[in-house]
Amino acid sequence: MPSKYRLRYIFKPFVKLVAKGLIKIGVSPNLATVIMLCFSISSYISIGFYQNLLLFSILVFITGIMDGCDGAIARLTNKSTKFGAFFDSVMDRISEFFIFLGLYIYNQNRFLWNIIDMKLIIFITFLASIMISYTRARAENFFKGDFDIGLMARSERLFYLVITMIISFFFNFVNEFLFIFMWLVLSTFIFRMIKIYHLMKGIQFSKLAD
Repeated sequence: MPSKYRLRYIFKPFVKLVAKGLIKIGVSPNLATVIMLCFSISSYISIGFYQNLLLFSILVFITGIMDGCDGAIARLTNKSTKFGAFFDSVMDRISEFFIFLGLYIYNQNRFLWNIIDMKLIIFITFLASIMISYTRARAENFFKGDFDIGLMARSERLFYLVITMIISFFFNFVNEFLFIFMWLVLSTFIFRMIKIYHLMKGIQFSKLAD
């Protein structure tokens, strides 16, 4: 059921290499999660206070790499725990909050085509982003399996921001890229909702047929 098209498969060798390096200096899975959060907070500062899109992009990229390292470290050292998975999930949401807060502050006086307030676009995107993760977590409470479906999962969301904000640093298309981002994230949320709805409906129909 999960999507086959995930950036984590492409970056897996690099993440594993970084994880091995972190293990050598004694970094635990939970510490790697905390480091990831620190980089996301740094990305917020870079764009929210210093208005630096290039530095923001670099820090978001490192956030994404560190997001994969905590799980890789846990697997390589056989230290996977339920609390670790829970802690990682909670910190992921907090890190997204800081990244979007930085974008919100950066765009607080901007308008797309002099009509649409960019703060509204950021707010909608953040809400849809959180709901993408929430719908997966709730679905996996009801059904066995992985509900990581749709285009814009967390890794893809972070990578989109990295690439588009680097481009925007040189060519200034921030508003347009974030508008597209909003629709991609919103569409992924709606797609997951529809998929889960049909799954639940199919199970209910099977029970009635029995």
